[in-house]
Amino acid sequence: MQSTNTALWSAFLCGIVGTMLLSSAALVMERPFILWDKQDIATIRKKIETDAWAKAACEKLVNNPERHEGSFGNLFRHAVMGDKEAAEKDKKELMRMARSAIPRGAAQYINVIRYDLLYDSLTPSERKEVEECFRIYIDNRIFKRTILDPKIFNDSKNFSRYDARKYTRTNWLPNIIWPWKVSANLMAAALGDEKLIRKVWAAYGSWKWYFDEYLCDSGFYSEEFGKMGSTPGAMLLYCRAVERLGLGELGYGYKGKGGATMRGHIESLIHLGYPRVDVGSNRPQYPMLTIGDLRQSGSSQSWNLPSPAFQYSIVMGYTPDGTGGNVLWKAHGAWGGVVRGKHSQWDGYGGFTPKMQVPFWFEIGQARWPEVGFDYFLAQMRGPDEEKYFPSLFFGLDPIDPARVKAPPAPSAVWPQRGLVILRADESPSYWESPAPAVAMRLATNYAHNVIDCFSLTGFYAFNRPIYLNRQVTPGYAQDWSRSIQSHCGVTVDGAEPKFTSATRTRQAFTKPVKFVAARSDKVFDGVDLTRCLMLTKEYCLDVTRLAGNKEHSYYWLIHALGQVQKANGWKDSKLPKDLSPLNKVRAYKAGNKQWSVTCEQRCALDDPSKAKLPKKWYERRIGVRLQMLGGDNTTAYTAQTPLIVRRSRDEKGQQQYKEMPSEVGGVTIAAEREAAGTTFVALHEPFEGGKSNIYDFRTIEQTDGGVAVAIEGKYDTGIDDRLMLRLGDNYEQPLTLASDRESFTFADWAYLRIGRDKVEVQGDMRAMRLPIGGQPKLVVNGKNQKASFVRGYLYYCVPPK
Repeated sequence: MQSTNTALWSAFLCGIVGTMLLSSAALVMERPFILWDKQDIATIRKKIETDAWAKAACEKLVNNPERHEGSFGNLFRHAVMGDKEAAEKDKKELMRMARSAIPRGAAQYINVIRYDLLYDSLTPSERKEVEECFRIYIDNRIFKRTILDPKIFNDSKNFSRYDARKYTRTNWLPNIIWPWKVSANLMAAALGDEKLIRKVWAAYGSWKWYFDEYLCDSGFYSEEFGKMGSTPGAMLLYCRAVERLGLGELGYGYKGKGGATMRGHIESLIHLGYPRVDVGSNRPQYPMLTIGDLRQSGSSQSWNLPSPAFQYSIVMGYTPDGTGGNVLWKAHGAWGGVVRGKHSQWDGYGGFTPKMQVPFWFEIGQARWPEVGFDYFLAQMRGPDEEKYFPSLFFGLDPIDPARVKAPPAPSAVWPQRGLVILRADESPSYWESPAPAVAMRLATNYAHNVIDCFSLTGFYAFNRPIYLNRQVTPGYAQDWSRSIQSHCGVTVDGAEPKFTSATRTRQAFTKPVKFVAARSDKVFDGVDLTRCLMLTKEYCLDVTRLAGNKEHSYYWLIHALGQVQKANGWKDSKLPKDLSPLNKVRAYKAGNKQWSVTCEQRCALDDPSKAKLPKKWYERRIGVRLQMLGGDNTTAYTAQTPLIVRRSRDEKGQQQYKEMPSEVGGVTIAAEREAAGTTFVALHEPFEGGKSNIYDFRTIEQTDGGVAVAIEGKYDTGIDDRLMLRLGDNYEQPLTLASDRESFTFADWAYLRIGRDKVEVQGDMRAMRLPIGGQPKLVVNGKNQKASFVRGYLYYCVPPK
């Protein structure tokens, strides 16, 4: 302990016993009650007195706080340690805000906590002054909505573009505007005026509306997810406050019209999670689905992982040099301060309110909903040399032992309001550490801070690595190529950008052997009916994209893989078609109607491998992907170098400089071009480890406008001998027969077979089939044994009549 705090510690420790005797169960409106009540404070003090980890955490908070942690550290010194100097500092900050000019800053939750903690020590006139300030703030932010009123809000001309009179999910920016509304709701709670609390909560654009109309599905944020960090911490404190006031139905207990809850809002990060990713250390990254115009950073990220290809994170992980870890706080200007300055966009030029980030959300979540599994992710956030996760002292958790936590299950899902799909080959709790693949896809709904990503794959992971990602290469917000569909694993028609729409129909089925989804819309491209279907197993992903137009178009199908392309015969130096942005190192293959493939392997792409941040053993795993596409419609295939990240800096004269940065893990852009009125791209994505593919044959059984059936056979002893089929176009629920010379399948919607020596397993709506087979294996259809006939080396099956 530093000498400057010796006297403080003596007074603090002497006061523990007396304070604990005064502690009792919190009463309604017994202050404090928002961040901590008296019982919370007594419990924290007891931990510091008896637990070495808590004493160490206290010393660190007091003497060496994290970046942006000073305000909370002072609250702690004031409320928990009884530091009068800290209390005076809190009072000074509170009164500075209360006496500042109207309009006041956007993010006031810490001042609300100060008022609650200082309540008994404020003079009646000071209390009245603060309470009047709170009521004016509420009136301005909730009822008058003065951001849009130039007579009250300075520079509303510039700022009003972030707000709206009539809200949709996409015409305002919650990361900038919502902090005001959360602050106002917290102020109402702090005043303890039930009528006001309910009125503020129910006002248009306030809490109830946010959960009814803005949050999607179970609670997804509707901007790009990096902006979400602005408010969940303060929102969780509001829920704590109203629950302690006996109004829990307004907070934790409220469920929006579409199903959104506070739990769902925090849990949404887990729903978006991919399996953990090896970053070359004993503390892996746990990535999450990444979309939008800031794809180089993440919800708790303040530094880049070894390559900008690594995107958003639930758990940041650590690189081999010990760099990394989740940040606890962020204090972005756009997220608000306490005093309104003259800046056209932000509250002043500095001193912005620090916002709690993912570790704190999960700590509160674990204390509130231990069944969710937040502790599993907290345990993964421990430092490289820590055997346990040591929590903050704020929310009542004890150290978390990674050996004692249980990961949550990870079901596949379609979230239509948010326009997201994620398929997971392994849906069990083992998913989070499994090498099994996962793939995500965007539908076509709009969102704030969007990019043009309709019907694109948003990520493909396998062997605890990213395989495909949608790259952003421009500094700051995505621009040009980084904003276009061309930077995404998607499709474009004649080089045009797809359009956002909610008019998308989906169908899906998630079984243990295979996960299936199909999405369809005729509003994404003018005059073109677009369908994209995925079927994911533990070994591969079948990807079928159908485009049906009323005239001839140039169709382009795009993928962006990590790694370096492996040389193959028949490819020649070329340029991309004029409809696509020019890229470097382009090669082309005139496939015609023949099948073609590209193999990419993740090898160090630096000219000097000794400068790599990832260890040699990372590359020695020889992880990659083999992409195969069935022939059709005179295809030309292309590969190119994925554009390099551009960094922005200033030279000695202060001039902006832009420089391309080498990508350590490389990047390959793959394109397929076809000219036709309509076409169906049938692709197989096979991730591999050890430098070798396991699939021997990928072939068409039959393809028509109404459906596709393919065979996928693995090399000897891989256990892969599969048939996959799906309906396209209208009437997908009606049966269709697709056949080759030897095999025939009648099915509706979709079906999947895995053929083994002892068992033929069928999933989906199989009506009848003829299959060449050796022996007489057991037939299992959708988990039930079914009778099959065996005649002259063929298996025959027909659905029994009802």
